[in-house]
Amino acid sequence: MYYKVRSFVIKGSTVVDLDIEVTISSRGIPRVEVTGVKGGECVKSIRKIRTAFSNSGLEFPNKKMNVNVYPAGLISDLADIEFPISMSILLVHSGSVSGTSDLFYGGVDSAGYLVPSVKTIFMDDGWASGRIGRLFIPDKSYYFNEKKNDLNVYKLSSLGDAAKFFIKGNGMTLIESQSLSHSYVPEIRGGAGCFCNVLGNARAKRALTISISGHHNILMLGPSGTGKSLLAEKSARMFPAGTTKDVVEILKAGVLCGLPVENVVTTPFRRPHISVSEGSLIGSPRMPGEATLGHKGILFLDEMHLFRPKVLNSLKTVIDLKKIEFHNEGVPVSYPADFLLIGAANNCMCGLLGAEDRQCKCNGKDINTYNMRMNASLLERFDILTYVSGSSLEASRLKNGEECHATCPVREQIGKAVSIQRNRLAHLGISYNSGIPYNSINRICNLEGDASSLLEMTVSRYGLSTRAVHRILAVSRTIADLENASEISAAHLAEAVQYRVKNDKP
Repeated sequence: MYYKVRSFVIKGSTVVDLDIEVTISSRGIPRVEVTGVKGGECVKSIRKIRTAFSNSGLEFPNKKMNVNVYPAGLISDLADIEFPISMSILLVHSGSVSGTSDLFYGGVDSAGYLVPSVKTIFMDDGWASGRIGRLFIPDKSYYFNEKKNDLNVYKLSSLGDAAKFFIKGNGMTLIESQSLSHSYVPEIRGGAGCFCNVLGNARAKRALTISISGHHNILMLGPSGTGKSLLAEKSARMFPAGTTKDVVEILKAGVLCGLPVENVVTTPFRRPHISVSEGSLIGSPRMPGEATLGHKGILFLDEMHLFRPKVLNSLKTVIDLKKIEFHNEGVPVSYPADFLLIGAANNCMCGLLGAEDRQCKCNGKDINTYNMRMNASLLERFDILTYVSGSSLEASRLKNGEECHATCPVREQIGKAVSIQRNRLAHLGISYNSGIPYNSINRICNLEGDASSLLEMTVSRYGLSTRAVHRILAVSRTIADLENASEISAAHLAEAVQYRVKNDKP
């Protein structure tokens, strides 16, 4: 007797189809052989399935049986396909037949209950598109497929329920889609979650406002103790409310990294230590790293010049592609990594260069060696470079800070600018000006006459690269959006240029 069911395995965020073939023979010693699986981690799963049959009141065939998983060598254990294997054994032994387009996924426990899975979150609209038939997954599994298609979803709680449906013909409730119950909530506690309570540093706060609004990478330079880290931490609380798609993307990134799924989703803020390895920051074929944990949020690199150059250079491709690609056991694996990069660094090794009340102890050679730890190609990935002075005189003039109580005007300004961008860029599938493609930059970033002349003069004077010009235009567009201006003026462009050429460095 032979039977085949369809299943799949999830490698990273990629869903790969599997076929599970079961052959039962009356000849030979009763046993179960598993082929097509790497390693020897199958015995425990087969024992669990046998026990689950017994505890569910189902008969496990006492015959010679072969379970073949195809394509061969794709998985090393049966944990995620114990339910499909159980169904193939149940159906072949009972002589029942399921639909040829039916799909099964999930594990079982010894009591015969199906184990809920968070990995099913990757079976989204893109995966379901074009599929016809029925999908059977464990109850309480995550499945956010809001579009109408020809794939009908059923959730089962136990093998006993599956037997009643397929063998006895009992009815089952169809789950057309699962509503997204999670919400996107910024971490706000009164007025403590915004820039208004940070004394001084008006220029840095302005630069960060532009950075957050357009998702532009920013590097803050300044002496030690001027508030760079504090401003970066506040930035996570200044993020605008995310869309439903953002919520699902954050949940997916967390599932990939082994984090529990929670009902309240906050803006990710990751702050890896300077000793972090390339594998821990970027990830590996088997496990993503900090870059993925920061997806749709902030990756903050404090004391950036002290990170190993190899680790910093590994970020360049990630910043450009907004994802990380590996090959895991012959299968392409892609991890999301669309984050806002905020860097902070002192001006020298001792951290006193540029300080108003302290003297730097570094010589010219020391400063050059320190600055060479971060190469020019990485610096080009920053749209905004600004200096954080932390002037005590500026702070003393603001006795109580720029208090905001019910609402934060800066956060409202960011929210309006983001809304403008989302409406303008929706047809391109992006949400922020930083993602404007090269072939659309001139159409989207309309310059006034004076602004065009200023851009030509800037390119000639500073010898800017094509990438630099593109980033200046994108930042200018964000500055204009903050003022709800339809065209980019010379003032908007001038502000973007000053952040790019770093003329405010001491």
